[in-house]
Amino acid sequence: MKGSFLRKNLITGINKIVHLASSEKSSLPILGNVLLQAEKGFLRFVATNLEVAIETQVRGKIDVPGSFTAPASLFSNHLNFLNSEMVSLEVKGGDLFLEHKNGQTKIKGLPADDFPIIPRLEKIGGFNVSGEEFKKALQQVVIACSGSEIRPEISGILFYQKENKLFLVGTDSYRLAEKSIKIKSEAAKIIGEKRIIVPVKNCQELLRIIESTEIEIFFSEAQILFTQEPTNIISRLVQAEFPNYQEIIPSDFKTRAVVDKEELIKTIRGASPFSKTGINDIFIEFLPEKSKIVVSSLNSQTGEARLEIKADVFGKKNSLSFNFRYILEGLTNLVGNEVSLKIIDDSSPAVLQTSEEKEFLYLLMPIKA
Repeated sequence: MKGSFLRKNLITGINKIVHLASSEKSSLPILGNVLLQAEKGFLRFVATNLEVAIETQVRGKIDVPGSFTAPASLFSNHLNFLNSEMVSLEVKGGDLFLEHKNGQTKIKGLPADDFPIIPRLEKIGGFNVSGEEFKKALQQVVIACSGSEIRPEISGILFYQKENKLFLVGTDSYRLAEKSIKIKSEAAKIIGEKRIIVPVKNCQELLRIIESTEIEIFFSEAQILFTQEPTNIISRLVQAEFPNYQEIIPSDFKTRAVVDKEELIKTIRGASPFSKTGINDIFIEFLPEKSKIVVSSLNSQTGEARLEIKADVFGKKNSLSFNFRYILEGLTNLVGNEVSLKIIDDSSPAVLQTSEEKEFLYLLMPIKA
């Protein structure tokens, strides 16, 4: 392998994948390496942790096609410290040599044949979504995902299609987040009734690197491929069945409150220091006759707080307890100035939404007294 590249292009390429190769210690040293593949005017960078693989490529002058693996962090750090516009790469005698304005560097690596084989998905029958909308949707639902392998059915994000929309859903059984975004192509025949689960850790990798440009999504029975040129992310799927979550979303409510979102966030944060350690409970009262919400907390060790906030409250008087961390995570991910809280009773899930973003729903179970 031999070629010449702009240093800034090499940095762009390695920065896309270095975190994956460096994220976890493994019994397989090769997983800490980046696979470099030079051919047809491009240098391809590949990294994997066996759960997800990321590959991207940059342009360059290829003199001799070939491939090699080098320690990803070492290669990245060294490139960042160089003061050279151009860098030449050449594999000689089992080592990677870098020629640059500062001199010469030799990096010891491993043969490309030792690198895991990355599964290939045919790019047939995919669909497109806005990268900006997809990234925002992922950010909103991953907060509710368990990630625990004890219950694989809720260890990832559910993907499914309905009425030309892509739905993303995450839950940890205490709260649930659902977001839908528009599909930019005919997907009904492509996806049909399939419901697939993508591991939450792999979704977090997606969040690190996807940008605002359009994304193509393809999947098979065992993998899903996200393409945002020139980058591909290939993830395994969780082989489990996501719970039928629609059954637990209430349709009728006894109480509904509309309140300024930022004021509610401040009020909950003000009461939270007095919640019980390990329980994180706050008590919320909905008072329609007084047009207000009362947020309170009590801790025998630190004291108590009782804070009021103006709100439009409809229906019956109601009260229930929430984990303040869970409700704050939901509120901070809602888009809009006012939030609607829909309540049944202290043993049924509450629904949080805004009128500005009806495509996002956050469902939260109360803490039982």
